[in-house]
This record gives sequence, C-alpha cells and structure tokens, in this order.
Amino acid sequence: VHVDHVYGLTEALGVNVMCEWKEEWDGLSLDEQAQLKARQGVRKSVEALMVADPATMRPVPKDGRTIGEIFLRGNTLMKGYLKNQKANDESFAGGWFHTGDLGVCDPDGYLRVLDRSKDIIIS
Repeated sequence: VHVDHVYGLTEALGVNVMCEWKEEWDGLSLDEQAQLKARQGVRKSVEALMVADPATMRPVPKDGRTIGEIFLRGNTLMKGYLKNQKANDESFAGGWFHTGDLGVCDPDGYLRVLDRSKDIIIS
C-alpha cells in the first residue's frame, strides 16, 4: 500500500503540500525512509508557500529547526470569511494567508508542520 502524507486547508482548496517520494530515498533504511515520509512535503496547489516570522513576515532559514508560521498565496485561496471583515484583515495581512500553523522548512525544501499558533497560551 502506497500512502502519501499531505497538508491542506479548506480555505485553500484542500491539498496544498504533498510529500513527494524521491527515488534516491529507496536505498535508505526503513527508519530513514519513515522520517522523510513523515514530513508534509513540498508545495503543490498553491502559487506560493512561505514559512516566516509572523511579526516581520520574513522567511525563516530552511534549516529544519527555525519555527515560523506557514503562509500561503495563490488563486486557490478563498476570497474571505463571510461577513467577518476583522477575520479577513487578520488572515490576509501582508498579502499572504496566515494559516495559524507553525512549521519548519528542511534544507531540501520539505515542510514539517509542528503545531498551531492559536493553541499556544501566552502568559
């Protein structure tokens, strides 16, 4: 059975990222293959994807360690939330859709989703 790991949002028309298998991974150990396959993957159905610092909107390094918010841009994104201009202004600030999801980008460009920023308690 072949299983693909994907990441997507209803606001962005479903699957936006997919863990594309690379042939060079075939010769790796099962543990190494599992680690690679557990990642969400690379951009598919959206025009642009960025992992960035939400305060500055600057991309974080693709080092697999620096956490940022996942931002999307493209023509598959919704136009906005019905009768909720405040949510629209917040969600599309800076010209990108703020997913509220936190992740890292590995050096090979593969995304790993780690958490939700909206679940974090700031004290």
